[in-house]
Amino acid sequence: MSIPVIYVEAAEEKIKIIDAEGQEYYFPKTFELRSEAIPRRSATLDAAYVHGVLDVSDGMFGKRIVEISGKIWAASDAEFNTKCDAIAEHLAKENFRIQNRGRQINIKRIENMSRDDPSTLRYPYGEVSIQLLVTDPFWYAKNAKSKEITITSSPHEFTWGIGGNIEVFPIIIFYNQASNTDFTFRNITDSNREFRITDSNAVAGTTITVNCEEGTAMRGSSDIISSFSKLFVRLLGGRDNRFRYTGANCKITMQYREAWL
Repeated sequence: MSIPVIYVEAAEEKIKIIDAEGQEYYFPKTFELRSEAIPRRSATLDAAYVHGVLDVSDGMFGKRIVEISGKIWAASDAEFNTKCDAIAEHLAKENFRIQNRGRQINIKRIENMSRDDPSTLRYPYGEVSIQLLVTDPFWYAKNAKSKEITITSSPHEFTWGIGGNIEVFPIIIFYNQASNTDFTFRNITDSNREFRITDSNAVAGTTITVNCEEGTAMRGSSDIISSFSKLFVRLLGGRDNRFRYTGANCKITMQYREAWL
């Protein structure tokens, strides 16, 4: 089925849905987006024989609700129904992205949708409000960043500036230019958080990919998570991050998306 795409003039100024298959839909320009505040997770425990409570919060952020609402205008009932159906078809899906004003957010699913169609008007008109559940509560850049450095001596320290204001987990690729059977990669800025790969098959010409978001480690197409130890590294947003690499000569590429509250 061909999904209608309507109101595409000045498309980048409008709210857009991108589903898991890459299909795009633009909301009418009469729609707007509201993002609710996200609370930090908090919890307390009563402590015996003392006043007050103990704070046992982890300080992480919880879920977010995003609301998209606006008006639908049409020249006929048929056109009005087509526009409403186009919205509903996309919002019945799960795991899609919303793009707005140069950033995007990952939507888990629709929470609820309301529609108000006044019957007293002489032309097809309605108001729609959609609430969407966001389990990953941050806004991300539409385009991924990529940074690259060639290592010719070890240990080697270097600094990369990271945009956004929230920590993100990168994909790090090591292109081995020599046998690299035991190496470490550390983010000094993040309290020396590091990981170690010990893989006897990491010879010259192999590629090792560490996906710090998904928690995977691969040599080519082979799973080497058993060769991984310590912690997947993070990139701290809005500052320079200083790294230390210890291992054989290689080229390191890091891919990530900047993130904001």
